Amino acid sequence: MKYDFLFKGGRIVDPANDKDFIGDVAIKGDKIAEVSKGISNYLAEQVINISGKVIIPGIIDTHCHIARPAVKGAGYRMLINAGVTTAIDFEGPIEVIKQEIVKYGCGLNVAVLEAVYPGKGIKNKNPTRAELEKVINEFLDSGAIGIKIIGGHYPLTPEATYNIFQITHQEKGYMGFHVGTTETGSNIQGVEEAVKLSEGKPLHIAHVNAYCRGYIEDPLLELKIIMDILKKSPNIVSESHLALHNGCYGGINGNGIPMSYVLRNSLKANGYQVSKEGLEEALRVKYAGVYALRGSKVKYIYGDEAINYWKEHEYKVGICFPINRRRSAQVCATERDKKGNFVVDAISSDGGVIPRNCILSHGLPLVRFCALTLSELVQKISLTPSRMLGLKNKGHLSIGADADITIFDPDDTKVEIVLIKGKVCMVSGIIFNNPGTLIVTQRGANKLKKQEIPLEVISLEESLYFKGKRDESK
Repeated sequence: MKYDFLFKGGRIVDPANDKDFIGDVAIKGDKIAEVSKGISNYLAEQVINISGKVIIPGIIDTHCHIARPAVKGAGYRMLINAGVTTAIDFEGPIEVIKQEIVKYGCGLNVAVLEAVYPGKGIKNKNPTRAELEKVINEFLDSGAIGIKIIGGHYPLTPEATYNIFQITHQEKGYMGFHVGTTETGSNIQGVEEAVKLSEGKPLHIAHVNAYCRGYIEDPLLELKIIMDILKKSPNIVSESHLALHNGCYGGINGNGIPMSYVLRNSLKANGYQVSKEGLEEALRVKYAGVYALRGSKVKYIYGDEAINYWKEHEYKVGICFPINRRRSAQVCATERDKKGNFVVDAISSDGGVIPRNCILSHGLPLVRFCALTLSELVQKISLTPSRMLGLKNKGHLSIGADADITIFDPDDTKVEIVLIKGKVCMVSGIIFNNPGTLIVTQRGANKLKKQEIPLEVISLEESLYFKGKRDESK
């Protein structure tokens, strides 16, 4: 039988199989069928010349945000355009993802960590253990693979944070943490506290570079402190992103103060009043921006346009500030331990519907700078992310692996073609309306089997997250 697709003459980069050569990749059904030099054109139904392009295992974004009000599926489209084939939504809600993924999914594989914060599953910053057990089990039963604490924006007490860690681990869920509690914050002290609260149990620390903004110490010293912490913590998996802008909620409380801790710090860092008026001034002078749906994508807007949008939506919008340090992003992406292993496991976007999907556009300059080889970049954006979740059939181009591939132009970083499970999902910016697949544990699958949602069931017990880095080679 003939192959369905044959991609000819591209640079094949597959660190899992130690491959980096000019050759061909054949697809049959939803699997990789052959990877070699000189596969005959007569063996395939469709032959695509990708000379001058790079073909890699599909990008796996280990931290993004897809579900946002009134964006009409923009997050899925933006991820596909950036070459992502599998994504972990680091907030949910799972119920929104379930409603959207068939209609808007663009073929994406999506796993969800459900966020827990006051007003979302719990009543206040210090809920009881019984309250937490109830809501965590509800979310895991609903299809989320784990839980996310947004401590940097809506910190909980250390006791509540500890209890969420313990309960999620007990229920064999994946635990993501934007560090910070009511006693610390979204900074290096929050990282130190997170490691202590985890008590050696598995934990995913989100966007490591975001804790190196100079809020506590000199940024370079903060980088050293965090790198040293991670080197000594094999129970911790982590990622960093490469974007200049952060993201936070623009809501204002009854006292006229921004609700998000991160937003308050962003204002304070540049001398703006920590208030509604201070945020308005930051928007007016274009230090702060708002992200808003424009056409089929979400984009940053500034000045009076941003202020009007913010007010029209009663402040319930996303806000950004250009406060992520370039040196922090570079070190977090490239730092290695004494054995040559990367300290921070993956490069993510923290994007999705937030317009900072720059894994390739900012990652490839690190290759040109010789801070990473192309194979090492693929390791951080595809191979290691697949292991973090235990996705055994993804992250590599082995025969029989899922036909999730990303093809891009290495010169302008533009993504040309995206295939997911053998289906064409995007070509030169044209997106095909394929339903997405929800990645769930068996627990979630048991509850969702009667719903018409494509599912992929994973076992987190086989993941790097649960096994720990000391057992990665086993």
